[in-house]
Amino acid sequence: MSQDASSAPVYSMGVAERLTGLTARQIRYWEVHGLIKPSRTEGGHRMYSEVDVARLKEVKRLLNDGMTLERVKAHLIAREEKRNRPPLEVPFGAMQHRTPTVTRSLYTGANRAELNRMLDRKPGK
Repeated sequence: MSQDASSAPVYSMGVAERLTGLTARQIRYWEVHGLIKPSRTEGGHRMYSEVDVARLKEVKRLLNDGMTLERVKAHLIAREEKRNRPPLEVPFGAMQHRTPTVTRSLYTGANRAELNRMLDRKPGK
């Protein structure tokens, strides 16, 4: 099975640092807290994909915007759950059994006559 190019781990820690403006310490700290899960080489070196780099940039932005680390983590988890949730299916014909909405005038009979008089008036009278 082939990997999507954006999820293929191709960047070393040093390159990820340069691309994100983060330090290796920050990146490792976020990894410990489960915000990022880089791939590892056989030798144990971290390798980052385009998706990982984008996620690091997003975490950095959210933290700079004032979110706490726990809030960022909850936000990312909720987004992943939403992305993985199957779409809601509406059974065929379900919409056909709805009661039609009746639209009524805002004006009663007496007000309608008054409205017609106002519309028939010429400007300046």
